[in-house]
Amino acid sequence: MNRYLLAGILVLGLLSGCSSVPQAKLQASIGTYNATTTGRAYILVLRPQQQPESINVSVSGPGGYSETLTLQSASARTPSGVWWEIGWDASKTLTSGAYTFSATIDGQTEQVSLNVDASATLARPTVTIGNNPTTKSVSATWTASSGATGYLVRLVNRTTSTVVARNIIAALSTTFSNLNLNPADTYAVEVYPASSNISTDPPIVPSQFNMALGESAAFTVTPAP
Repeated sequence: MNRYLLAGILVLGLLSGCSSVPQAKLQASIGTYNATTTGRAYILVLRPQQQPESINVSVSGPGGYSETLTLQSASARTPSGVWWEIGWDASKTLTSGAYTFSATIDGQTEQVSLNVDASATLARPTVTIGNNPTTKSVSATWTASSGATGYLVRLVNRTTSTVVARNIIAALSTTFSNLNLNPADTYAVEVYPASSNISTDPPIVPSQFNMALGESAAFTVTPAP
């Protein structure tokens, strides 16, 4: 499996709009990531009044599980001041039990605790590429993943191991337009179902946040007319 498929972080600092109702400064959840192996996924929503360059969030769990997630202001902060991020890593395995998130926000320690069922996973969708993908446009459809309410869709260049474009939607199809793809390169579409509507800003943080990965067959593109 390519390196950029093993772990991922999606930061969405360019989205706008959020609820004006006062909410917790730290909202967080963790769960399973169903790919070629089962790893972990997380979702974080932070609401600092101050705006530092970065905020560290510590995660602890059963069996000595421990990691630190660092959110950067430049990428995670929205125009409203809310920070949010989702991430996934197929190399990190969860066991069922209680997990705790902890962060210092505006000089105070904020904590969130939750229980995870490591046997609960989202199904991996089957991804199909539309007819005649070109250097300018690529369409894809995929099967629904029961329990998913949002999908992160990425067009990736397999040759250069880079993400070309991404969409976040609740539908089961999308079209990437206004592209500038290389006919000599190989591409694929990755679909990440998520157990939260990640198309909203900020997203709703569920009691357990699961993700999965479905991938299209590799394909090449033809020059657009």
